[in-house]
Amino acid sequence: MATKTWISNVASTWATAASWSPSGVPAAGDDVVFTGTNNGQCTVGAATNALLSLTTTGYTGNLIVNALLTVGGNVTLSSTNTISGTSFIVISANSILNPGGSTIGCGLRFSTINTTIQLAGTLTLSSAFSALGTPAGFINLISSSPGTPRIFNLLNNGLTSQYVDYLRVTDIDSSQGCTLWTYKGTITTSSNWYLMVTQPPTVSSVSFS
Repeated sequence: MATKTWISNVASTWATAASWSPSGVPAAGDDVVFTGTNNGQCTVGAATNALLSLTTTGYTGNLIVNALLTVGGNVTLSSTNTISGTSFIVISANSILNPGGSTIGCGLRFSTINTTIQLAGTLTLSSAFSALGTPAGFINLISSSPGTPRIFNLLNNGLTSQYVDYLRVTDIDSSQGCTLWTYKGTITTSSNWYLMVTQPPTVSSVSFS
């Protein structure tokens, strides 16, 4: 395992060894870091190895995800960079997802069902959200700080509908009086949709169709 830092100031691909320090494409289990020092556009054109973590704090460039970008641990994003693309960022079990105020313009997929993702900030998606396959179980989104509201927002782009495969939001310790939502269905182009962990009141279940 190693830390790989993006060092390109010009548009380049994830698979370009010289765009990373130390030189070489990130391997499975690596921590990947984008900083504000080198802001060249990065395009993921082929499925990546499963990273340990992904951090883009301070990065002002474009991260274009046109193939699966898989992260097995924590994801910390920055509001200063643009994330887009035709594929998905895939997040594995028990990760902390800190969107940092950014809008994720590629898809977001949770690869493991019956698992928990801690949300450390407001998450806005302008593209698809899904679980891998057709789960019979659930995915929990919880606040990283009990009692602190977290918002999960699907922002429609006005062009396509978005399918939410399965999602459940619960409180981190079941004692903070959060709102619980359950959703499975399609978000149409006519309206936005959001989940918010808040208190009070407590709602046992809310269904949409």
